[in-house]
Amino acid sequence: MPAADTYLQASTDQAGQLRIATKDGREIVPKKEAGQVGFDKAAISPDGRSVGWSALYPNCCTSYPIPLKLVIYASGRVRTFAEGLPVWQWCFVAGGKQVAFFQETVHGGRGTRHELREVVTGRLIAVYEPAPEPDTDLRGVPKWLCKADAKQ
Repeated sequence: MPAADTYLQASTDQAGQLRIATKDGREIVPKKEAGQVGFDKAAISPDGRSVGWSALYPNCCTSYPIPLKLVIYASGRVRTFAEGLPVWQWCFVAGGKQVAFFQETVHGGRGTRHELREVVTGRLIAVYEPAPEPDTDLRGVPKWLCKADAKQ
C-alpha cells in the first residue's frame, strides 16, 4: 500500500475534470467511471488524508445529472459508496476517519437513507432510515448526520 498522502486542494477545472493537489506537489487526476459525466462537491477530510466527491450521472427524468455515487480517494485507493439512490449530501466526520451521507429519491419524499461508514475499510457503522412522513419525530436522529447547511 502506498504511503499516506496529504491532500491540499480538490477542484474541478473548466473542462469538468477533478484535480487533486498533494502536499508534495503532485497532481492527481481521477478518471471518470463508465457513464459518469462529472464530479461535484469535492472535499478534503479534516485530517488531509482523504478526498471525496459525488460522481454525477445522466438521468432520464431530469434536465441535470444526478449524484449516484460517493467516491473517496485515499493513498492511491478508490472506494465507492451508495450505488442506487442519489447521494444529495455527504461529509467527513470523526476528523476524517468516517464519512456520512444522505440518499433520497430524485424528487424526494419516497424514502431516505443515511449511512455512516469507515473511510479506510468501507465498513458500515450505522444506518438511519426515518419514516417517510413529513412530521417525523427528530428525537432519535443520530448526531453523525450531515446537516443541510454543512459546508462540503
